[in-house]
Amino acid sequence: MAPEPLKLRPPSRSRLVDDVYRSLEEAILAGRMRPGDRLVETWIAEQLEVSRTTVREALLMLERQGFVVSEPRRGTFVTRLAREDALDLCYTRALLECFAVSSGYARIGDDTLSRMAASLAKMRVCRLPDDMPLLIQYDREFHRPLVDAAGSRRIAELWSSLNGQIGALMLRGLEQQHASIADVVAFHELLIEQVRSGDARVAQQGVLDHYVREDERDAVRGALIQRLVASIAPAYHLDLHPQI
Repeated sequence: MAPEPLKLRPPSRSRLVDDVYRSLEEAILAGRMRPGDRLVETWIAEQLEVSRTTVREALLMLERQGFVVSEPRRGTFVTRLAREDALDLCYTRALLECFAVSSGYARIGDDTLSRMAASLAKMRVCRLPDDMPLLIQYDREFHRPLVDAAGSRRIAELWSSLNGQIGALMLRGLEQQHASIADVVAFHELLIEQVRSGDARVAQQGVLDHYVREDERDAVRGALIQRLVASIAPAYHLDLHPQI
C-alpha cells in the first residue's frame, strides 16, 4: 500500500540535489516525517519528479547532517542526532563563540545587541512545528553577531561550517525538553542579558551555558574551554599572534 502524499515543496530545476535536500529537510523539521519513517527513493523521486540518483544524493546529505540513517538491506530512516554527536557539536560551537565573545567583547555594542534583538523578535512569532525551518534560520541570525565580534574571517568560516547540523541539534533539543516558542525566546533573552552585562566573563559563561546544559556537562571539557579562551583570547585581542 502506497503511503499518503506528503506536502513536499516541489524542487526548482537549479541546484536540483540541494533543493531536494531542502524539501526533505523541511518536511523532517516540520514534523511531516517522523523518527522511524522510511524514506523510499522511488516514491520520493515520483513525488518530486526527479531521478533516483538525485534523491540518493540528497539522502546522503541528510545523513551527514544527522537527519536520517541508512541501514544495510533495510533502507533509509528518519532519525535524531545521537547524544554524543549533539554534545560534540554543542561543545565545538560553544568553544568558537566563547572565543569570539571574549576576544571581541570590546566590539560588542548597541548594533550587536540590536541585531540579536531583531532575530529574537522574529523567533517570537514562529509557530511550531511548521515554522521550525524559520526558527533555525533566526537562531543562526541571532548568534552571528557574536561571532562577528571576533573580527576573524577564519572563526566565522569555522562557525558557519557547523550550520548544517544546527537544525538536527535544535530539533533534538526541543523534542527532548518539550520546549515551546516561549521557552526558546526566554532562553535567548537570557543570553542577551549576559552579553549586555558589561563583563566578558559573564558573557562567555552565558555562551557555554546556552549550548551545554549543566546536567549534561562534562566538567573537564567545560573547564578546558574556559581555560583555552582565557589564555588565548587576550593575546588575540591585542594582535599578539605567533609568527609563522
